[in-house]
Amino acid sequence: MAIIQIGVAQNSTFVQSVNSIANDAIQTTHDYQSEEGKWRTKQYDNATMANIIQTFDQRYQNLIDKANSLNPPEKFKTAVDFLIKSIQTEKDSNDHLRNALLTNDKTEYDVSVGLLAKSYAYSGDYDAAMKAAGT
Repeated sequence: MAIIQIGVAQNSTFVQSVNSIANDAIQTTHDYQSEEGKWRTKQYDNATMANIIQTFDQRYQNLIDKANSLNPPEKFKTAVDFLIKSIQTEKDSNDHLRNALLTNDKTEYDVSVGLLAKSYAYSGDYDAAMKAAGT
């Protein structure tokens, strides 16, 4: 009985940790989208937005590093992989947008849009994997 209780406690602690990272990722996305909104309404020029994207790069990397440092129980490994893919793909999307802003390359912009869609799909996969793991 004690072993089961320890396992439940470890799972609960892990879920709190991974949910904290996921919530931080959501907040980072929200903060970024707020800045991008200023660019879209012409409050920022392309160079300013490119600099802002670069400042967000480390925030995304910190989230990826935190998620990579987790030691998930087996049933949560798929969820963590999807979380990391979601954050990494969003970061990559932003990097391609930055390149598009600096070079006026439509292909870079298109890649950015495609990666952002993938990031959202991975986020949905993360949610589904967490649910499948019993959260």
